[in-house]
Order: sequence, then structure tokens, then C-alpha cells
Amino acid sequence: MTLKYQIGVDAGGTHTVAVAYDMKGAELNRTETGPGQVNTNYNSALTNITSAINYLIDQIDGDCQRIMCGIAGLSVIGHASEVAAEISAKAYNLPTRAVTDSLLALYNGLEGEDGGLVIAGTGSVFNGLQKGKIITTGGYGSILGDEGSGYAITLAALKVALLSWDKREANQLIPLFNRLFQVDDIVAATAKFYKLANSDIAAMAVEVARLADDGDPDATAVIKEQGELLARDIVIGMDRYEEPKPLKIALTGSVLANNSMLRNRLEEKVREKYPKAEFTISNGENARGVVFDKSKDYRYFTSH
Repeated sequence: MTLKYQIGVDAGGTHTVAVAYDMKGAELNRTETGPGQVNTNYNSALTNITSAINYLIDQIDGDCQRIMCGIAGLSVIGHASEVAAEISAKAYNLPTRAVTDSLLALYNGLEGEDGGLVIAGTGSVFNGLQKGKIITTGGYGSILGDEGSGYAITLAALKVALLSWDKREANQLIPLFNRLFQVDDIVAATAKFYKLANSDIAAMAVEVARLADDGDPDATAVIKEQGELLARDIVIGMDRYEEPKPLKIALTGSVLANNSMLRNRLEEKVREKYPKAEFTISNGENARGVVFDKSKDYRYFTSH
């Protein structure tokens, strides 16, 4: 009997992970290529995505039933069906579906059930799924939103440190940022801040969280405030559900996986309105979302 399988692709800003699963969800093989974010370099992203897919197809002796690609930046460029068509044309014309990377994570985190998924890493967003309908709150980027993200934590903590410096008040965040930015004067850190990539700024949130865990009141206030802001986005999204509301909420991303203080504050604030909310930590293997996708929006595409 010919082996039947499916491929899930998690195409992000730093790398693309493609995993083949049998029809019961058992992993068969995986591979990794370069960035797959289509709004930064479209052609390179599609090359990395299709290279990963074709590698698995060539390695597995079987019949691939479908390919689901969760692609960073797809919501920016739109035209998901056209992107799927191009990927399919370069991958043996197999049935292909292209969705945002956050939707792929939603399918994985909820394992096909209705509910919500909160992503908080460099940025943040809440996605809810109910009866096939997607509800999104937040996710507006580092300037307009991304509450509770690594970037937002660092930004809020740096603002607190600078205010304390202006007041000439003692604050342990000041020497922390002097060390992180490798400066003697925190004011000099501001020039470096504007030159750093968002991911580099977000990485500093780990040190802010460590200071909070050591009992520093200013760092603790920042962490808890960001947890409350992210909880606000979750509640807004859940308010938009129809009755009966799904209460399962999966959490994923480096901030939520590693920062128990922020996570506990978030859960506490959400349960003030939804006391029966159920929180779980997603395993982060988002390519696995293909296993739980119930959509029939997989079509054969041919290259013209």
C-alpha cells in the first residue's frame, strides 16, 4: 500500500521549517531552509519554501496528499491563492494552501478545536477561531501595538529607566541598560536603541524579566503591566466570540513560554472576566497545523 502523507511548512523571518506527517499525524521527515517571509524578499522566500517542500517529496517514497504553508508577511502582501498557486506549480502541482504564519500556529496550538492563540515573542497578536471564522486583535507592530511582546517589554522598561534618570532617582533598570547597550550614560543608549533591529531590542526583555524575578519593583511593574495589556487584547477578542464562547487559549512564543510572571498576570486578568478560561502552552511545532486543518481549500494548480 502506498504511503500517504501531508506536508506542513512554517515559513518565518529567519528560517523555514517543513515537516512531513502521515495521515495520522506521525512525523516522517523534516528539513530547514532560509527565510520564508514573503513581504521582505518574495522570490527568495518562495525559493526557500519550495526547496524545503521538494526535498521532502524527493526523500519520501509515498503520495503527498496536500501541502499547507504558514507564511510570515502573507497578510501584508495578500493574494494567498496566487501564492499557493505559485508554490504548487513549483512542487509537482500538488494541492496547496497558503495561510498566514499566525493562522498555522492557531491550528497547531488548538489542535483543530475552536479557541484562541496568543503569540508573544518579538511581537504579539491574539487570534481566535470559532466555527471557521478568524478573530484577530492586536498585532499592529512595534510602534502601534505588540503589547506584552519582548520589544514592548524592553521599550517600556527603557522609558521607565530614562524617566528615573531625568528625575535623578535610583533605579536598577539604569545600570541594566547601561550594561546591555555598553554605555556609561543611559542617555547614550538612546542613540544605539534607534539603530538596533526589533529582534535585538526584544532579546533584552529576558534581562528585564530576570531583574523582576530578583524582586526589583520597577522591573516587576513593567512585566505585570505588559501582561495586563496583552490580557486586554485577549479579552477584546473573546468578547467578539458568539455564545457559547470557546474558552481554550493556547500560548506560544518566547515571552509566554519563558516568563512565568507575565504569563501568570495575563491569566489572572483574563479570568477576571472569563473565570473558566483554560490556558495551555503550545509546543511551537507550528508546521503540525496541517494535521488539524479542516479546510477543503486545497486545489490543484498548474503552471502556465
